Amino acid sequence: MRPILGVAVAAALTFATSSPARSQTSPSTLTADDAVREALDANRDLQAARLAIDVARGGWLQAGRLDNPELEAFYADDFAFHADGERVASVGFAQRFPIAARLTREADVAEQEVAIAEAEVRDFVRTLVAEVQSAFFSVRALDERLGVNRQLIESVRQVEEATVRRLEAAEVSPAEVSLLRIERLRLEQDAQRLVREREIAAAALTRLLGRTAPAGLTPVGELDPGPIPAPSVAAVDSQDRPDLEAARRAIERADAGRALARAEVWEDWTVGLGYERERQVFDAPIGTQRDSLLALGVAVPLPLWNRQQGRIAAAEAELHRSRRARDALVLRIEEEIRAAEARVRTLRSSVDAYAGEILPEATRSQELFERGYRQGLVRIAELLQAQRQYNESRALYLELLGDLRRATIELEAATGASPHLNEKRSQGGTP
Repeated sequence: MRPILGVAVAAALTFATSSPARSQTSPSTLTADDAVREALDANRDLQAARLAIDVARGGWLQAGRLDNPELEAFYADDFAFHADGERVASVGFAQRFPIAARLTREADVAEQEVAIAEAEVRDFVRTLVAEVQSAFFSVRALDERLGVNRQLIESVRQVEEATVRRLEAAEVSPAEVSLLRIERLRLEQDAQRLVREREIAAAALTRLLGRTAPAGLTPVGELDPGPIPAPSVAAVDSQDRPDLEAARRAIERADAGRALARAEVWEDWTVGLGYERERQVFDAPIGTQRDSLLALGVAVPLPLWNRQQGRIAAAEAELHRSRRARDALVLRIEEEIRAAEARVRTLRSSVDAYAGEILPEATRSQELFERGYRQGLVRIAELLQAQRQYNESRALYLELLGDLRRATIELEAATGASPHLNEKRSQGGTP
């Protein structure tokens, strides 16, 4: 009885442990880089964010332009009074001119607004790339765990079928069949839970990719990111973080805004050119006289009551605020890099421990219990316990691998080192 059932168990366990877990393939597979590129082309939030650059460019196009000139016309007649035929007609042209480089300062502010919008879009890309990669490898890790679970279900089913046949021959007890059936049902419930988790993760990835349905979404690629060089926190000021670039541009914009406020102390002068024709009627012997006049005028606003004190003070405060905000951002970036690096280091150590010690030990333990079962020294409940311990270790190993991959993604996002930030589609503007 025991040797025959042991052979069935050995064959089933060999199937479960010798072949690595594989995700279910489909005609349409997707790599992490493919997913990122698809998101950069089709993500709805990114498309909306890019329009902010066009808005800023429109403001830059408008800035620095002269006000439109004014055409003035005037006509007066005495028909409502003496009706002597006296009248005056004039036409004039007036143009406002800045005298304190106001238009140049406006253009400087608008140019910085464009630069800030571009940096903010690139920072959106930085976070979007991290979100896509994290969601991608979440689905990938769940696929691997589902593969392990399905292999285990199949191995337990094979053992269960063999045990049922032996029960019919009265060679085993019904309790052993019951234990196997309970184990199989438990594993099937775990599989359903993993399927639900995968559906949630796939839905999140689908939204990030700009798709309407997750059909055909089959991520492929290695979970293990391999060796990871430690970043230098001391060089954070030179890191390619778009939000740090946006903070620097905000300081320049605030400085340009201060210069604009000071330039607006002297308001625009108005220069006017006009022509007037007049018809006057006098008593005899003078009679009717006609005169033509050419007029030139200048209107100069005097900064007596309003010297833009409030705007200048606000611009000064905004400049100081921008500088403090940038200093605070540098500290946050340093903290993000340190935290991400510590998480990567910890998870790398755990993954290596599982791969080098825990999994091999669990494999040896399972093999010993399997050999003992074939020899009639171990009960099936003990064999199932060893098998469960091995598969739980393997599932936790895959979970740690997924966590490690996501931690490396967080570290890459914290340092702004993603190569996708240098792609043309990441530079902003309407695609």
